[in-house]
Amino acid sequence: MSMQDEERTVGGAPVSSTGAAKKPFMKRYGFPMTLLALCVILAGFLIWNSMPKSEKLPDLGAAADFTYNDIDGNPVTFSDAEGKVRLVYFFFSNCPDVCPPTTYMLSQVQDKLKAEGKFGDKVEIFSITIDPVRDTPEALKTFAGKFNADFSGWKFLRGDEKETADLAYKYQLMVTKDEEGNFGHSNLIVLVDKKGRMREFISPASNGEAGEYDADGLVAEINSLL
Repeated sequence: MSMQDEERTVGGAPVSSTGAAKKPFMKRYGFPMTLLALCVILAGFLIWNSMPKSEKLPDLGAAADFTYNDIDGNPVTFSDAEGKVRLVYFFFSNCPDVCPPTTYMLSQVQDKLKAEGKFGDKVEIFSITIDPVRDTPEALKTFAGKFNADFSGWKFLRGDEKETADLAYKYQLMVTKDEEGNFGHSNLIVLVDKKGRMREFISPASNGEAGEYDADGLVAEINSLL
């Protein structure tokens, strides 16, 4: 048997044919392997970051269709706006806390989209009251007027109270009403893409508290779907 074929050890560590002790596997290859792993992670991040934002948002399911009346009593069908990005917000005008500041943020979104030439033609807002008994067409007009809502692209809608609560549930949102007639609801704006798929639940900055999105952030998400 030649010296090259003979396995030798010194103090339990393998040695080469020259007599030098071999380094353990991880000492010899640990750094290159770590470097390779980091390169793979970095490459994956760069590929993900280069994807269009619209592909990063998850598909949260189909947005339920509905037909409700606007403030002029005209029927508005949600699916008629197919091909546009849509924001859906359940609210009520007598809301004591989150609805007014959230609606104000939506008015800022409206103004930014109008400045970009996208409001109405490419993006629409649907505000649906959960309290249609008190939110008469006149009450909705008054409420919308406080925020300079442009009805060409912002629909304030009302329908049957129970049906609306059921619709909110289909949008994965909660609507409650206690024995005294006080309403509660999930204060989230649903972002719907041009194909009618729910893509994100927007937690707005409202009631003096920081949310996940301000108007600029929401407009950026909208633009990612156009």
